[in-house]
Amino acid sequence: MPDTSAQPDHPVPGRAPQDRPGHEKAPAALTGGRVPAAPGFGTQVLDRAIEFAKNYLAREAERLDAAGVKATTHAAVGSPAEEIVRYARESHADMIAMATHRESSLARGVLGSVTDRVLHSSPVPVMAVHPKNVTAFAGNAGAPNVVVVPLDGSALSENAVPVALEIGEACASEMVFIRAVRFPYYGVSGPGIEYYAGDYGIAEQRREALDYLDKFVKQAQSKGLKARAHAAIGSAAFRIIEEAESLEGTLVVMSTHGAGGFKRWVIGSVTDKVVRSAGVPVLILPPTNGSSPFDRP
Repeated sequence: MPDTSAQPDHPVPGRAPQDRPGHEKAPAALTGGRVPAAPGFGTQVLDRAIEFAKNYLAREAERLDAAGVKATTHAAVGSPAEEIVRYARESHADMIAMATHRESSLARGVLGSVTDRVLHSSPVPVMAVHPKNVTAFAGNAGAPNVVVVPLDGSALSENAVPVALEIGEACASEMVFIRAVRFPYYGVSGPGIEYYAGDYGIAEQRREALDYLDKFVKQAQSKGLKARAHAAIGSAAFRIIEEAESLEGTLVVMSTHGAGGFKRWVIGSVTDKVVRSAGVPVLILPPTNGSSPFDRP
């Protein structure tokens, strides 16, 4: 009978790599259930990944420190979205700032999965910034020139007003309150191009929208801020994006619906389209009882 003890497919009992003294098996979660190719392989990979993350964050913190911004770092292991939200909650963060992807016009799709999940579960405001627009406020010492606040007449949308006014006061920004009203139409020939079936009281509804917005304009003006109202006719998301991109150094501040943890994957359709397609930073606020999300207990 041939001797198979020296053949690689027939290791001698007690001499296999996993039987050697000091060998530790990597957790199945790190190896996909496979036996690691070398002792401690999974643990070594995880340790290297954590070390890489810490070094990367340290370099970013040094860059911020050099710019006069105090920064600390934290590296976590687990689902990125869950860990970001957990850390924000435990550290009593005021806001989460993240980069997201921008699609052309109002094309449908999904946001970056991590950003998308954070938007749906964060207990604090989330600032979504397209990577190409990180210098959007560079001309105003890092502050927005204009704060655009979309309102639809609901108490939920109006939750954005106190936060927007706080930002406006802190940055001496112009405030623009916008309400878009969609009217009956025969059809659509392209993004933002609609065929309306007659007047349908457009002028009257525009006046009603301006009357509704007027109280917010006066509230901003009472704080010494420059403010105006804009009644837009047509698709709410398209008109909000159009107004925001027509101004320089704009920040959009708007509310969205609750997410119920990680169970829901679609935020309010208007907010979703604005975050996805606007070429300006968007601050998304979670539902509140009407007080500012920045208020500490």
